[in-house]
Amino acid sequence: MLDAVVELLGEGGVRAVTIAEVAKRSGVNASSIYRRWRSIDALILDAAQDLSLGAIEVADTGSLEGDLCATVRSVAAFLRTDLGGAMARALIDAPVEVLERIGDWPQFWASRLLRFEPVFARAAARGELADVDRSTIASVGEVIAAQVYFRVLFRREEIDADAARLIVRRALAAEGLSVRATVPCDLRTASGVRNPGRKARSQERYEHD
Repeated sequence: MLDAVVELLGEGGVRAVTIAEVAKRSGVNASSIYRRWRSIDALILDAAQDLSLGAIEVADTGSLEGDLCATVRSVAAFLRTDLGGAMARALIDAPVEVLERIGDWPQFWASRLLRFEPVFARAAARGELADVDRSTIASVGEVIAAQVYFRVLFRREEIDADAARLIVRRALAAEGLSVRATVPCDLRTASGVRNPGRKARSQERYEHD
């Protein structure tokens, strides 16, 4: 069902996603969807969470700057795919009233930003910098995300190694952080875009609900 939501978002944005159409494409009864998600807004949010968690991996290269650079390039590569771009634009273009109805919307973005926590924990363990609080990590993530989304979605730019490094250093500098890179800012050091059976996971979650 989440795959049907993603397809509809790509075809016509948030307004194209209806319980009836999702049920039709998924081959299930609309009542089954309502029992699981309660509202179309909750279903859209769940699809966004599932897609972003399944398609982007936070890298582990051996240094803070290397981890962040590789992750930046992974996110950029995903946004340049038809699916990634469609999902991002659908959420950006979502009507205000839809976002207001999604009570977990702030938590959705908070959880995305805090995926950087292990990166900073590893950096602290290596002695690259002192322990950093969650607020600072989230702020770094916000600055990174803003730059990547703007460059890829609006300026249609490629994010190469140099661009990724600049994005990361700006984000760290904005929070008064500075570290020395020990691993090249190369997409090959990260796994990049992946798809670890998102459709299978979604179906399994539904079947066991």
